[in-house]
Amino acid sequence: MTITPIRVIDPEKTRLVLIGVGGTGGYVLQQVARLLYSLKEQGRRIPSVLLCDGDVVKQKNLLRQYFLEQDVGRKKAEVLAERYSRAYGIDIAAYPEYLTAETNLKEIGVEDGSIVVGAVDNGSTRRLLHEKLHQWRHIVYVDCGNSAVTVPNDPNHIDRYQLAAIKNSGWEGQVVVGVRANGRDVLPFPGEVFPDLIEPDQLPTEVSCGEVVVSNPQRLFTNLMAATTALLYLHTLLVDGTILHHRTFFEARKGWMRSEPAIEQMLEVRV
Repeated sequence: MTITPIRVIDPEKTRLVLIGVGGTGGYVLQQVARLLYSLKEQGRRIPSVLLCDGDVVKQKNLLRQYFLEQDVGRKKAEVLAERYSRAYGIDIAAYPEYLTAETNLKEIGVEDGSIVVGAVDNGSTRRLLHEKLHQWRHIVYVDCGNSAVTVPNDPNHIDRYQLAAIKNSGWEGQVVVGVRANGRDVLPFPGEVFPDLIEPDQLPTEVSCGEVVVSNPQRLFTNLMAATTALLYLHTLLVDGTILHHRTFFEARKGWMRSEPAIEQMLEVRV
């Protein structure tokens, strides 16, 4: 089957915003920084990058996140912004705070026409992004998840029986992209495709320092595969402003991945 690329954004007029730079988000940043450096070396105009995360580096993070011993106690967003901007000579800024209902995305640096990547681990933050990003005229929202969603009861939905069999193994996940263009939804947001993604739970700001919230098993390779899947979307978005797929499911242990073409879900877009 031929997959038709859909142009949804101007890569020379966008900004890349990464919400969450822990397990999955840190891996996304490492690879996207290399991609942007490569594009810059080709003489391309590349977007600036904004990292948003209020978490601090803890000793346990050294096991599966891109931090060093000397980073412990510092804000993750600041550490990685400094490290990758220096290494690759690209513009990376940090907003070292958690998103809350009071956060004004425009004031922290999100611009109309941005590509926003959500790499968060709680439904409440996803709900905030779902609501706030719907206020923008033109936005691309990529959500990364490393625990399988509840698949709607639609007999036409791909592999829903296989997905049900692997759900909650700790190895599975999904990446979903939504698009608003010219003030209207042209590709459904992640929370509209899978409502359980935005079911309210505790925001990071509501969790005490000594409390650990674990909703699903976390595995290094699951984070890596979620990040790699997100990079499949970001590569075409940053190179030529296009997407090929609307959502991708994966199972890291078995190396299983399946995507749905964007053209089947999308209305006409003019950028």
